[in-house]
Amino acid sequence: MTSTFNLLDEPWIRVIRLNGEANEVSLLTLFQDATDIKSIYGEVASQDIAVLRLLLAICHRTMDGPEDLDRWREYWQEPELLGRDAAAYLERHRDRFDLRDPERPFFQVAGIHAASGKISDLESLIVDVPNGNQFFTTRIAEGLNSIGWAEAARWLVHAHAFDPSGIRTGAVGDPQVKGGRGYPIGPGWTGRIGTVSVVGGTLERTLLLNTVVCDGKTAGLDGVDPARDLAPWEREADGPAGSPALEPTGPVSCYTWQTRRILLHGDDERVTGLFLGNGDKTTPQNRYLVEPMTAWRFSEPQSKKLKSPVYMPRKLPADRAFWRGLSTLVAQLSPKITVKDAGDVTRYRSPGVVSFYQELMRRRIVPAGGLIPLHAVGLEYGSQEATVTELVDDVLTLPAGLLDPESKRLVAVVHDTMEQTEQVAAALRSLAGNLDRAHGGSPETASAARTRAGADFYQVIDERFPRWLASLDGADPHVARDQWRGLLRTEAWRQQEELASAVPGTTFAGRGEGKGRMDVGKALFFFRRALNAAVPAPARQDAQ
Repeated sequence: MTSTFNLLDEPWIRVIRLNGEANEVSLLTLFQDATDIKSIYGEVASQDIAVLRLLLAICHRTMDGPEDLDRWREYWQEPELLGRDAAAYLERHRDRFDLRDPERPFFQVAGIHAASGKISDLESLIVDVPNGNQFFTTRIAEGLNSIGWAEAARWLVHAHAFDPSGIRTGAVGDPQVKGGRGYPIGPGWTGRIGTVSVVGGTLERTLLLNTVVCDGKTAGLDGVDPARDLAPWEREADGPAGSPALEPTGPVSCYTWQTRRILLHGDDERVTGLFLGNGDKTTPQNRYLVEPMTAWRFSEPQSKKLKSPVYMPRKLPADRAFWRGLSTLVAQLSPKITVKDAGDVTRYRSPGVVSFYQELMRRRIVPAGGLIPLHAVGLEYGSQEATVTELVDDVLTLPAGLLDPESKRLVAVVHDTMEQTEQVAAALRSLAGNLDRAHGGSPETASAARTRAGADFYQVIDERFPRWLASLDGADPHVARDQWRGLLRTEAWRQQEELASAVPGTTFAGRGEGKGRMDVGKALFFFRRALNAAVPAPARQDAQ
């Protein structure tokens, strides 16, 4: 008799409970105990968000959409209801959650194989060992020979979400295979976006706050038909061939998109290898209609190509803190741009989960005050998206008032503060470049000096701005603005002194002739003028 590993019963999801205890739980236990669990806490943050999206797909199907806010509100008002209904839903599909089912294994294709019989090592499955190069991992080499089925289940979910692009093993029966190879179709869908989720006080609250209503209004999921937005375990099992033309029908299909065709290999205790081939290809244009967990940016090249406004998912840059993308999260902060043949369009579209929270505030289902933690997770890929180079994992706590369309003063203060912060950064970059010129540096060394100065400035600001932003809850916006201006000036002067004191003595003599001459005095004069223009000194503020 073939052994089973049913995800409904076997512990495989790592969680932290409210009392701080770490556990591995099954799907049934997770939903039954969701009010006692704080969060998912697996090997890496990208694994956590991949599992969370799987859980959200289950929530959407449990709640039949939900098709309207009244249906959603029933679950919000009765905390135990989600656990009971999710358990009943999962039981109806019990046979499709067996990781080792010989005919329809969960998130896999039974019997899939290469003509050569080749299977891949576990390095292909575990993202913290890209291409065998231990980048994120704390795992010792012996741990790569085999892993338990519970861990394999977590990485299986992760592979469909985040697997890098590149040539994959060709499956027998896949017409796209050439010479035994499956040629690149891009990374997993979740790897193509920068995920943003709203964090609740318990896992149950987190799940509900991110299970957006599919009515085309509250989160912009226009045209989603919950009856058509099915999960893989509700459809016929996939065959070896992926589909290049398949399109997502809603959040459930996005959260469970089968980017790869996979089959785990091992014995009763351990997984030792896998088949890993191409699955269903995705395209990112205008998927804001079905994908609610990312911000979207207007793409002029794509819009020209398709002759209509096109929004692309905004990936999370690894070199910029999450708060610096605040204008992509809050609709009131997003600038308008004028586009030929399209008129005025919004540069960014907020994530559907943020728009949904905004609607819950408007309906007074959640408080209009307080703080809203947002969690951003994404992977940055290297050349041709074939390797993983960076993991982005950041939390930003927003004052709820920032999502209130009536809070115009607060929005204006945050907008102006962000602009002033970047202007101060620009002044410090310019100072560093000018000091390098005064020393006789080249354009290349001046550019490097500007980059270092900006990075040094934001290393401090990236720690302080989120705290300042959170302090706006209940505060007078203009008092808070003045406090931030004072901090900016203090930090700018401190870094100016460090830059000026680090130059060699020869820099004071300067370099160049006429208007092109640069010396320390001139560099400091330009800096002080730029700083006072960006952040007026207190005396000038009082005079206004």
